[in-house]
Amino acid sequence: MDIKSKNSRRWRTLLAVAAVLVFTLVNFLFFPVIGIQAEKQFEKLQSQEGVEVGFMQELIEGSYVLYYELEGSDSLSEPEVKEGIKEWQTDFESYRDTVDYYAMVVSENTTNTSRNLSALLGTGKTDDALLQNLRGYYQCWFIFRYDEGGEFSIDQVWSKNAIEDEIVKTALQARRATEFSVMEQEYSDEDSTYGDFAPKSFQVVYGIPATVDMASQEVQRDNYWREVYSYAVSGDGALFACTLAVLVLVMILLNSNKIWRGTIDFERKGRRYLMEPAILGFVCAVSMRTQFVELNLEYVELAGKANIFQILQTGTFEQVYGVLEIGLLTALLYGMWYLSLSYIRPVFTLGPKKYIRQYSLVYLAGTKGIAWFRRRWNALKDEIAHVDFSRKNMKLIRRIVIVNFLVLAVLSFFWFFGIFALIIYSIVLFIVLKRQYDRIERDYSSLMEATAHIAQGELEYEDASDWGMFEPFKQELAKIRSGFSKAVEEEVKSQRMKTELITNVSHDLKTPLTAITTYVELLKDPNLTPEQQKAYVEILDKKARRLKILVEDLFEVSKATSNTITLDLMEVDVVNLLKQVWAEHEAHFSEMGLLVKWTLPKEKVVRMLDNQKTYRIFENLFGNIEKYAMPGSRVYVGVKKLENAGAEIIIKNMSAQELHVTGEEITKRFVRGDSSRSTEGSGLGLAIAKSFTQAQKGEFQVTVDGDLFKVLIRWR
Repeated sequence: MDIKSKNSRRWRTLLAVAAVLVFTLVNFLFFPVIGIQAEKQFEKLQSQEGVEVGFMQELIEGSYVLYYELEGSDSLSEPEVKEGIKEWQTDFESYRDTVDYYAMVVSENTTNTSRNLSALLGTGKTDDALLQNLRGYYQCWFIFRYDEGGEFSIDQVWSKNAIEDEIVKTALQARRATEFSVMEQEYSDEDSTYGDFAPKSFQVVYGIPATVDMASQEVQRDNYWREVYSYAVSGDGALFACTLAVLVLVMILLNSNKIWRGTIDFERKGRRYLMEPAILGFVCAVSMRTQFVELNLEYVELAGKANIFQILQTGTFEQVYGVLEIGLLTALLYGMWYLSLSYIRPVFTLGPKKYIRQYSLVYLAGTKGIAWFRRRWNALKDEIAHVDFSRKNMKLIRRIVIVNFLVLAVLSFFWFFGIFALIIYSIVLFIVLKRQYDRIERDYSSLMEATAHIAQGELEYEDASDWGMFEPFKQELAKIRSGFSKAVEEEVKSQRMKTELITNVSHDLKTPLTAITTYVELLKDPNLTPEQQKAYVEILDKKARRLKILVEDLFEVSKATSNTITLDLMEVDVVNLLKQVWAEHEAHFSEMGLLVKWTLPKEKVVRMLDNQKTYRIFENLFGNIEKYAMPGSRVYVGVKKLENAGAEIIIKNMSAQELHVTGEEITKRFVRGDSSRSTEGSGLGLAIAKSFTQAQKGEFQVTVDGDLFKVLIRWR
């Protein structure tokens, strides 16, 4: 909103406040004039004589009370009617002391006076002296009669002021009012009539003493309202209506685009939502006509005929304070009217639909409530659809039971109509459950289809759809597919390794055996010289030792694979044992130009190991270096002492040939770094070293990084 619009709005607010104050002041100026006219009207109402219907109705209800006192309340068949009669009896108690009566049904009678009212019923002697005496005491008397069917009539009416016709008229009006009383409306059945509870064969004569004002009984109760009525008809109501109407005109002018030469913005989205309070204020302001009259009445009682300026100048503190209080209340009333109209007026500019969306508290709360309920409902449905059976779901079950209980509890408040609501709820519940069942069935079909593909060997099959409550099974099936794929891969690899094993074993065993067989045939030649025989025997000895080593290695690997290795554990100084093995290979290392770089701890590294098996591990590693290390390179040997008597050995060297296998593959049986198998190695050295290390609860890792060959042995 720009500065011009802000200033315009500020001026409109100030002018609205000024208008409310001006009209409040105008009201104060009119109050004394209206008060003078109201006093005259009130005096006129007070001067009217007559019989109030309320007074006569109390006597008619009293006739019921007297009848059932004579007959006994046990004669009433309806408990509700009996309670109604008791209420009438309570109300009639005050009239027992102000009016005289004589009631009779058949031979039973009751009275509250010693005067001979029974003579008026024809049950006693009547003469002129008696009538003169009664007329001297009573201002009027009359008889209520009920025949055998309960029909009501009034006769023998006498009045000192000659208002017999008015008494009869008022009695009949009171009779009709009694017929439509609370008792008749609430306690009678549809098929019953008023006569079912009316007195039968009953008559009562009422004598109204001259000291009792038959009009004052009701007038005293309505005196206040007569006074209010006097002010209302004397111009107070017209003043109120005119002021409200002029305020409407002022509100329209203050919110006119033509006057302010701009656009009055009624867009209040996200700021104030006042539709319901505005409507409530509008209704309250219209309905507060009586309260406005009361303010005028209070002003006249405080100030009399003086106007507000005279009160402020010469009035007492109580008068000034009271008048200011009345002014504040009047201003608040008009201010409420103006604000209510201001916040209702946008409906003509925005339209009902847009107005409700921007100004309605109910719409805002309902929209947010529906959105919240929808989110919670969707979350509950999603939780039900994706229930995880691997965990306890007591919380979900409790929520479902609570929701169902709340729905049934709400429906129970509708009593009989709740049955229809329950039918609708059952239908909705059936539809929801049917949808959930169909979804579960669909998800189950997806699960079965996926398992069928896996059963058929289609391990690459994957369903990307949502399986609902079977979603956890998708993850498990993915693990199964991964496990099967890995198992198949391992099996294929194992088969390949077995094939290579057979090929390598055949090759490694066949080579020395072929040589032995060949030289044995050559030794059979009788023409061999002693020198040739000696050379052939040396070759046979070498090949036989080679065959022996190969068979021993195979035997060691076989025992390691079958877990039949026997360990003789003892305290072994790992550093010292490593140096012993290196000492046996030192000469050969020197011939190859290999320089060993040691990284050793100062203290001993003692570990419970099998000395012979550990020696074989180190022997195989140094032998592997002799066969495959690059001549003239460096060899790094390091030992580190770990916590809890642990040890870590790292041996690194550069390979003479390019390595085409991984660190894991090179520890397999009959795998060599020399793929051409031109060396004399069996391909079992690293496999044996790894098996012996693992047999002693250690770790054996080989890492190949280009030409770098690294072995790590760790005992924790």
